Order: sequence, then C-alpha cells, then structure tokens
Amino acid sequence: MADSIPQHRWAVLRAARLIPVLRYQDAETALYAAQVALRAGCRGIELTWTIPGVLDVLRSLRAQAERAGQTDVLIGVGTVLDAGQARSALEAGADFLVAPGVVPALVELAGAAGALSMLGAFTPTEIIAAKAAGADVVKIFPADTGGPGHLAAVKAVFPDTSFCPTGGVTRDNMAAYFRAGADIVGMGSNLFDKARLAARDTEALVAALRATLQDAGAA
Repeated sequence: MADSIPQHRWAVLRAARLIPVLRYQDAETALYAAQVALRAGCRGIELTWTIPGVLDVLRSLRAQAERAGQTDVLIGVGTVLDAGQARSALEAGADFLVAPGVVPALVELAGAAGALSMLGAFTPTEIIAAKAAGADVVKIFPADTGGPGHLAAVKAVFPDTSFCPTGGVTRDNMAAYFRAGADIVGMGSNLFDKARLAARDTEALVAALRATLQDAGAA
C-alpha cells in the first residue's frame, strides 16, 4: 500500500471496524439497506456484484452520500470474480474491491485506480497466494467455518497481514474475532433484523446498527 490514496482509504475502513456486506435479490432493498447504513454512520459499505443493477445502486448511493455531506464514506463492490467485473466496478466509482477468493487481476486494476483490494482466503496456502498477488487486505471467508480460533491461528503465522473475517459474523461474536486479530469485520445477513428490514422500520434499524457499530469500536 505504497500509494497515499489506498493508505488513506485503509485508514478509513480500519477506523470503521465494521463493513456492512449488502447482498440482496433486488436493487431497491439493497439501496434502502445502504441508506440505513449511511444514516447509522457506517463509513464503509460493500455492495455485492450479485445485486441486480449493482453499479446503478453504487452511483445512487454515492450521490446521496455526497448530498448529505458524507464525502468520506467508502463504497466498494464485493463478490468480484474477474477483471471485467473489476473494471466495471472501478469505472462506476468503487473505492474498494472484494473477491471471495484469489483474483490477482483485481489487485492490479484496483491499484491502478487508487482503490483498495481485498482477496478472499481461508487456508495458509490461500493467504500466501493472496499476499503474493498484492492484496491490501485478506478476507477470511467463510469465517464461521473455523471461527475466531482459526483466525487467531493464521494471525499468529501472518502477524503483519490485515484480516477481515466475513461470513457468520454477528454482533455477539464479533468481539471474539477482534480479539483473534481481525482489523475489521464484514457483516452480511446478520446485520439487520429481517422483519424490521421487510417492514422498512428505519428508525429501529438505524438504532440497532448504531449500537452494533458502538460495540465494534467504530471511530
């Protein structure tokens, strides 16, 4: 992370502590969930490539954040599987890219655009491959397969690597992941109460997410 722009973006994400990973089957729900995250004070938001029209969602969210004066919010695209998706996400203004596995092309493209790269890994061999590809952050996925104990074990072997466990992270167990060595955590399906989300109970959703961010130690 020699470039000052990725360094700054990593500082923002690291201070945020928690990244909402938004994966929904329709763009309207994804945008609504992202708006809730903005209101709650999230400074980093991941929109997965699997959202229909994800790049339009990204552009809409960016415009809303700028209108609200939240110019320091980082919006990334996750579940990026190849160079074509990476290019499209970066052209739409993604601040960071996330892959579920090791996608070396993503790192090169993100770096050229001043964006952060996060590659997925689980085993030591995969972590070595992600580091060799130049990933800024290694996403431990699926985190709940090994839990905090697995993260602690790999952190002991790779103490200088920045880790973001994702998959099965909850408000109740995220403290254990931080103790195990996580720099940040990604929280997806456990982020929002599903009934409240379906009812569009904005105030309750914002309050709950703010409490989760406080528990995470978000700056």
